[in-house]
Amino acid sequence: MLLQSDGNHQFYDPFDINQHPILRKGQVLLSNAIIAKASLRKFEEDFLLSVKEAAMEDEKWMQRKEELETLTKEEREVPKQWSISEGLLYYKDLLFIPDNEDLQTLIAKCCHDSKIAAHFGQETTLEIITRDLNWKRITDWVNDYVRSCTTCQQAKAPRHARFALLSPLQVPYAAWASTSVDFITQLPNSAGYTQIMVVVDRFTKMAHFIRLQENTTAKEVTEAFLKEV
Repeated sequence: MLLQSDGNHQFYDPFDINQHPILRKGQVLLSNAIIAKASLRKFEEDFLLSVKEAAMEDEKWMQRKEELETLTKEEREVPKQWSISEGLLYYKDLLFIPDNEDLQTLIAKCCHDSKIAAHFGQETTLEIITRDLNWKRITDWVNDYVRSCTTCQQAKAPRHARFALLSPLQVPYAAWASTSVDFITQLPNSAGYTQIMVVVDRFTKMAHFIRLQENTTAKEVTEAFLKEV
């Protein structure tokens, strides 16, 4: 959570919050002990306006809002972990973001792509976002976003085990003793055929091009191979 400092304490701040486009300026990162006692989060008005505009296009978000407003008005018990404040939904005290790809991408860019975020990994990026925000299937969404980050792919060293040495295929000893098969698909329709099966002899490089229909089965492919090759 990010709240304003009271001036009486010094808190360790790994980020420059003044550069953050979503959270209000002058906020610092507090300890977990202080966070546990706080329940109010403050955001930029422009960001909150963007959330409300995106929510208008999210039917499930609006239904949840109407449900909570009705229960609150009738002084009935609100579903556990849900709350509503100033027309915005909160889930587990986190601002609940509607299902809007542009808005979610904006948040991810602020918490992952920006200079102060420094392109953290999946777990850290998720932890930063879920300090204040939440949305449906957020873990899978953030993991996909970080995995597709071009900068991370180009700049970060791979963490997986080393690849094994290549094992080349044996050199064929005669014509048609070893073949390769490939498929060219989604071609323009020609007399009912939209695919081509390419069979190449690895010894002579002779090739057969066999036309196939779009819904050709494995059995039909086998029969075409035996017939033509």
